[in-house]
Amino acid sequence: MRRREKSSMISCLLFYAMYPLSQYLRRRPSVVNGTVVCESASATSQMSINLPKIPPDQRLSQSSLSTGQKKENMSEQFFDKDNKTPDAKLEADINMSEAQYPAMENASKGVEVTQETPKEEIGQMHCPLVHPNNKETESEDDDFICLIEALARTESAVEPGNAPAQQSECWDEYDPLMFPGVANWQQTSLLSSAENRRHPPSGWHFPAGPDGKEEIFCPRWQFPTLSYHPSLEQTTPFEVMWRPWQDVSTQHSDTFTKPSMDFTVMSYNILAQDLLEDNIELYMHCSREVLEWSNRYRLLLEEIQKWAPDILCLQEVQENHYQTQLQPFLTQMGYNCVYKQRTGNKTDGCATCYRSSRFSEVSVKPVEFLRPQTKLLDRHNVGIIVLLRPVVYQGSEVTSKGSLLCVANTHLLFNPRRGDIKLAQLAIMLAEINSVVKTWKNKGEHCNVILCGDFNSVPRMPLYQFITTGELDFQGLPTWMVSGQKDFSHKATHDVLRAPLWPDCLGISDRCQYVASGEVNASHNLVTAPTGGKRHYSHGFLLELRFCPLSCIRPSDLPFIPGLTDNNPDVSSRTDFSFQHKITHQLDLESAYEHALADSADPEVTTLHSEGGAIVDYIFYSPERISAGAGQFGREGLKLLGYLSLLSEESLCSMESLPSYIFPSDHLSLVAKFQLDLNTEC
Repeated sequence: MRRREKSSMISCLLFYAMYPLSQYLRRRPSVVNGTVVCESASATSQMSINLPKIPPDQRLSQSSLSTGQKKENMSEQFFDKDNKTPDAKLEADINMSEAQYPAMENASKGVEVTQETPKEEIGQMHCPLVHPNNKETESEDDDFICLIEALARTESAVEPGNAPAQQSECWDEYDPLMFPGVANWQQTSLLSSAENRRHPPSGWHFPAGPDGKEEIFCPRWQFPTLSYHPSLEQTTPFEVMWRPWQDVSTQHSDTFTKPSMDFTVMSYNILAQDLLEDNIELYMHCSREVLEWSNRYRLLLEEIQKWAPDILCLQEVQENHYQTQLQPFLTQMGYNCVYKQRTGNKTDGCATCYRSSRFSEVSVKPVEFLRPQTKLLDRHNVGIIVLLRPVVYQGSEVTSKGSLLCVANTHLLFNPRRGDIKLAQLAIMLAEINSVVKTWKNKGEHCNVILCGDFNSVPRMPLYQFITTGELDFQGLPTWMVSGQKDFSHKATHDVLRAPLWPDCLGISDRCQYVASGEVNASHNLVTAPTGGKRHYSHGFLLELRFCPLSCIRPSDLPFIPGLTDNNPDVSSRTDFSFQHKITHQLDLESAYEHALADSADPEVTTLHSEGGAIVDYIFYSPERISAGAGQFGREGLKLLGYLSLLSEESLCSMESLPSYIFPSDHLSLVAKFQLDLNTEC
């Protein structure tokens, strides 16, 4: 039934499109390629009539002359003006026209006339398609004059002896009654001709211009299949020419000549398919082909192969896609992969991959932000911390090593209103990184840090400032302002941040460090179990209990000791050990991106969907610092060499936003190149 409705619709459209054109061509007789075309149709005839052109001054008086007078005037025009001698060829044409004229005249009156076709073919003529209707034609003489004038124009356009080659033109089928006076006419049908069905014509010719003297060629048009979305065409090899590489290596003078190692880092939120389908309202602007995982997966692999990063940090990696597709493919490319799925019933997580030919794995720390005993941390976001050792191989032997590299990959909560949860999750991540760095620092080894992922926070807002500056004064700060994703200032009431930001049971101080981190077990209980068998509390944990409600009540049996138990604790003089109005961290971090386009200073975006675009993805790193010790100068940290530029929201909107036929996710990939020093004494 639906197919029948579509066929009817197409038929109606074709009728209303072709009918005005046919009426226009019926009213304008024209000449196409030396043939007379009238009423938008023509017939191929064996007749050959070559007649001269009648001057305009004589053309007007032809209708008033008799048949004999017309013939006499025509014969006079065939004589040369100088020699007054008739041309032999023209005289033959006159004789032929005299034989043909009575037949055409009788045919116009409805009298059947048998016309014998000449055996010798000199050319082809397309006769005007005129129905024998008195209302449409004023007189038979006028029709004959029109024919003579058209044939004369044809003779003037084509010189004798240089007749155009016979060619097949396509016109619609007409009844033989529409060709009066023409015997044995041949037609080239557009529909029924077997030759056209076997060898379709390349196109059609239509008259145009003043007096129809020009010609328009219309090629065959292949109608596309009906679809609500454009078909997915085979794309060319992936080339991101509009994302130039920004080289910043020349901005830093290099005064050290130690051996070094360059490596690239990619951070990419690849948009899990389950999340896409659960939030399909964000991607209504995309076609169905763009959102299919098979197409997005192909583009994802092409982009990874294009940039070939040494360290790859992915977010929103669907577990079944990772196990069956991503991990096998990346393993073949020479990567070692670590995956951490989100807690609860979530099907996606984070994955960190590194090239085994350039790094050796020291340790892996999966991080979960869920704390069932804490209402603030009831979300299922996760992270991964991988400690790597840069190595340089010569054959199978390690020739040099670099300082340790702590690579942290995470995806914080999205909710724009819950900045308090984001700060708590970030504090856990920073505390875990600090624990790794501090452990190796106590062993006398420096550890560089790379922190990347989707932080769901825009630049220059409190959460971003906290990472890059190392401190944040949060007292009274609205929770929505922490990330700055959306402006909720128009709301009548706001939740604000107050100390403490997270409960003491989390075991993290306001310096984003675990309290006595060496004494924190997997359950985050601040106790130790020495070999003596007794449970000992850390000094920091005991200080936390100074102002608990029970400590402010004097026991009745407490002895009076001057200077020790003579006064009750004054709650008003409390100095909170864990929280003032400010939180800090000891990691020195900078963003690899400047968050503005280099050529126009327009803001960049890393994500874009139907609700807008923003920068929420980052690559933070330990910048290069000059250190002095024992009378010698040294260099610590990572040197930024360059990064892959991002795009503006306007540019992405012109490319049908994200995802698209070029970018497989609603996020753009971030790629940065760093340099670190190597130690040749292995």
